[in-house]
Amino acid sequence: MKFQIIKSPNSYLLLELSKNEKIIIEKGCLIYSNGEYNFENKIEVESYKNIISKILGGKSLTYNIYTANENLKMGFSPKDTAEIFSLDITKQNQIIFYGSQHFARTYDIKIKTGGLSQPFLVKTEGAGILFLKAYGQIIEKSLNSNKPFYVDEDALIGFQESIKYEWITGGAKKLISSGDGGLYKLRGKGKVWIQSKEKIEYKEN
Repeated sequence: MKFQIIKSPNSYLLLELSKNEKIIIEKGCLIYSNGEYNFENKIEVESYKNIISKILGGKSLTYNIYTANENLKMGFSPKDTAEIFSLDITKQNQIIFYGSQHFARTYDIKIKTGGLSQPFLVKTEGAGILFLKAYGQIIEKSLNSNKPFYVDEDALIGFQESIKYEWITGGAKKLISSGDGGLYKLRGKGKVWIQSKEKIEYKEN
């Protein structure tokens, strides 16, 4: 599989798939295909507990699997005004991230919800390419210290599994007076990805 992320602004993803290659992607994102493909809609649920976790995390419970019937090119775009970026996932490089930031992934990557301290977070398992979406600018930080690094919960996209994390708040009174929500306290060695803007929800009057 070859891919290109077209930016400036509002990213979209161009894929070149060989015959029988598959891509997993969020629902409703196909722009075009210049060849024939098979389409499946799958429910990504392993247990009742996972259903609750994914609802809280904002991740869709269902996704689409596209399988190329021939060599073809496909275009996909997020349903909202998000920017896309890619991460290489290997056995030694697993990522913990907000489920709501998921856009697409190659077929050999699975998403796990269990075993994390926050229901909003999910974790990769396997190897391949993970495509995440974010809002505003995508900021990559490299940590190499036990000195705490704080990230607002609305700004955090994800981090490498090697990073130790803790979700903290300053108490209801402090939160109300400061306007800040929860914070993630990160430390250790690894990379962290942050978004500069919070997703804006548009509601009809």
